Amino acid sequence: MAAAASSKTGKSGSKPFHMRRWLSVQQAVDHLSALSEEPLTSDDLARLAAEHKLDLYWYRPGQQLAYIDRPGAPTIELEQPLRLCPEHSSDWRAIVGILRHHPALPAEENDTPVLQDSDGNRLRITFDFSRRPEPFSSRWYPNYAELVVKRRDLDRLENHLFTEDEEQALAPDLLLDVIWQLEQIAMENGKESDQQPHDLNWLTHQLSDRSQLDLNLLGKVLNAAERQHASHH
Repeated sequence: MAAAASSKTGKSGSKPFHMRRWLSVQQAVDHLSALSEEPLTSDDLARLAAEHKLDLYWYRPGQQLAYIDRPGAPTIELEQPLRLCPEHSSDWRAIVGILRHHPALPAEENDTPVLQDSDGNRLRITFDFSRRPEPFSSRWYPNYAELVVKRRDLDRLENHLFTEDEEQALAPDLLLDVIWQLEQIAMENGKESDQQPHDLNWLTHQLSDRSQLDLNLLGKVLNAAERQHASHH
């Protein structure tokens, strides 16, 4: 339950980074930038959120919440970040826009994003009458500083972020062209020595000795590289 959460959440900034459970969006961006050794922005997180690969949470300590599915239930106080539900596409686009520094405003009076606690309860923020913001105030939506992510979710995404390009299969034609270029290097080196010039048979045996791969298989690969190069030149 949201009300049963630890009040220590807001003090996580004093913990060593690897021990933090929650990260602000800016902390997450700084962490990923350090890992990638190139500047990243919250746009990178926005892309992941738009693709539903990253959960976002709202943390506004002391904010009042009302249960959507339990009309008679008393309001509770937000004491830990709660997950923003991406099921409502218009709300989710607005939340993703906040990551891109586009403040969100409600589409209609009292319209707020749906939140979900660990028990699956759906909630919306609410205000006492005396503290109620204007109908279309940005207070009905989180601001950039109030969006947080789970540290473990970010850890899970690191491999996805930094190996995405490496995991894409290389086109066979490109691989064969690289193999052909390597063949030429091996043969040119052979011509410069006092030994007999290298040929495909020599290269096949050399590769077989180094890799323990079948001679016939290697021969087929090298010959395929030769044919590939000939067909494109």
